[in-house]
Amino acid sequence: MKDSKFLRALDLQKNSIPPVWFMRQAGRYLPEYQAIRKNYSNFLDMCKQPKICAELALQPIDRYGLDASILFSDILTIPDALNLGLGFYEGEGPKFSNPISSPQDIDKLMPFDVNNLDYVFKAVEETKNLLPKNIPLIGFCGSPWTLAAYSIEGGGSKDFNKTKIFMKENPDELQKFLEILSNACYEYLRQQVLSGVNALQIFDSWADLLVNNELNRFSLKYTQMLTHLLKADPVTANIPIILFEKSPNKKIVDILFEEITCASLHWKEDIKKVAKKLKNKYAIQGNLDPKILLNSDESIWDETQKICNVMKDYPGFIFNLGHGITPDIDPCKVQVMINAIRQ
Repeated sequence: MKDSKFLRALDLQKNSIPPVWFMRQAGRYLPEYQAIRKNYSNFLDMCKQPKICAELALQPIDRYGLDASILFSDILTIPDALNLGLGFYEGEGPKFSNPISSPQDIDKLMPFDVNNLDYVFKAVEETKNLLPKNIPLIGFCGSPWTLAAYSIEGGGSKDFNKTKIFMKENPDELQKFLEILSNACYEYLRQQVLSGVNALQIFDSWADLLVNNELNRFSLKYTQMLTHLLKADPVTANIPIILFEKSPNKKIVDILFEEITCASLHWKEDIKKVAKKLKNKYAIQGNLDPKILLNSDESIWDETQKICNVMKDYPGFIFNLGHGITPDIDPCKVQVMINAIRQ
């Protein structure tokens, strides 16, 4: 796929116009997504329909002509496969009926069987069949820490107090769970690659919950375990890996390690400062604040151009948002952003 600007950027090559895609690009802000979503009371039921997932993944590609597609799925498929009883209902977010509430729950976990997630790999195949040949497909998983936080908390949360208490009272048992999740993520991403994805992104969506040495001990250690496994495997050794750390309590330049290809920056990061440190070492993806898309067209244009101007000489720059796109965004505003990148 030599004519992909996205893959060239991941290979630290310059593009005259930066490639663009954005996190949660297929989703609730699009009317065509809503037309399909209304047919499912539980979001996860929709995620288990490979043909529907492929159709949803193609919607933003068809609308905007983006430079990469991302698998339509959810980061919590692995905990669901571990029989934690995942459900998504309108207006509620993810809920687990069998969360990890004690160390004994970790001991009683059923072994991870990657075949339980066959619907995801079929969605990869269906999406690849529909995508234009020059548009790569990104596969993904949640980081082991992010999956653990959801699994212990029993769903989303503003403070994740239950998870923090579990971490302080049962650090060894938590690390045992993180190792289980790391191996599961490896098997899961490996199978995505076998099914046809061209790059991988790891979402450490709850990195900001961890302070001081906790980030190394409970998150980065296991993300590294996962990437070590991927790079040691001939199937996945040459697949580029993007890491998204959500507002970590540590400088992003001190977080990155050898196996990572690209740093996907949260919107709070100073892209200019990071670029100075990472030039010719890592690709950079980011990092417009999604809230900018609620502003005037002129403001969107100006803020987008600022990032493009800062990064115009950076070999390996991919334009993206600094977090997932939110449901309150007007799709026309996204087009303004894309026009500002490609003018």
